[in-house]
Amino acid sequence: METNAALLELCPEPLDQDVPDPRHHLVRTPPAPLAPAPSTDRPHPHDHPDAAAVPVPIFVVPIESPTAPSAVSPAFDGSTSLLSPDNCLGLNGHSRATLDGASRSWLLARLPARVATAMAAATHWELYGTRGLLVVACGEDARRMGFSVESVRREAAAPTTPYEVLTAREARLAATCPDAERERLITRFWVRKDAAMQAVGRGLSIAPERIEAGFPTDHGTVSVPGPYGLEVPVSVRNFAFAASYEFAVATAEPLPIAPSFAYSGT
Repeated sequence: METNAALLELCPEPLDQDVPDPRHHLVRTPPAPLAPAPSTDRPHPHDHPDAAAVPVPIFVVPIESPTAPSAVSPAFDGSTSLLSPDNCLGLNGHSRATLDGASRSWLLARLPARVATAMAAATHWELYGTRGLLVVACGEDARRMGFSVESVRREAAAPTTPYEVLTAREARLAATCPDAERERLITRFWVRKDAAMQAVGRGLSIAPERIEAGFPTDHGTVSVPGPYGLEVPVSVRNFAFAASYEFAVATAEPLPIAPSFAYSGT
């Protein structure tokens, strides 16, 4: 899975090129309500987006460890390195607006051609990464969504996601899981909360343990505390790309946008 040749392309529809200049994606205005995510009643829900929803192109790019020095343009620090698994962490949270021209050129030169072409044509894109995996969300509608991806530890490794992000109910659910499954479940709950907070522009301004995200299926609605004591309903869906990662996408209900998945390899 950790190879550029295993690229998964999500939603290959053309990108909107007639939109205003991008803003930093971390400074989001509160979005209008979003439409629920596609139903999971069908055998392959990723391949059947809601026909009424505007698709948001997303690319998931596994990054393998470099095996040879690169002869292309320098990296952010002036080196001539390839894009490495650890670079994905450094790119997390960046957007087209937050990288300068040289950094954008460096990145696009190291991504698969289909991803680089889409990013070059888009007026806005956002990057989400964890070690060995980079997620690219393209187009202006990506501003109104939340994304979160995290690595899941190996069974023998020390826990990486703290229990402090969980509600009391979620902590009880995690405590009943076998050791081999506990960290995955905690990580799944965390990426749901993280994506939901991003979708409504709250970031980490509220405590994650205030959000109940322990629904048993791969999609559900969570309530994110808002101003004046109000709560914002957010539709959250998990997508499984590999056993090593947990990935969630969130949209505040009921805006008519959703990720549309069409898997292909290069």
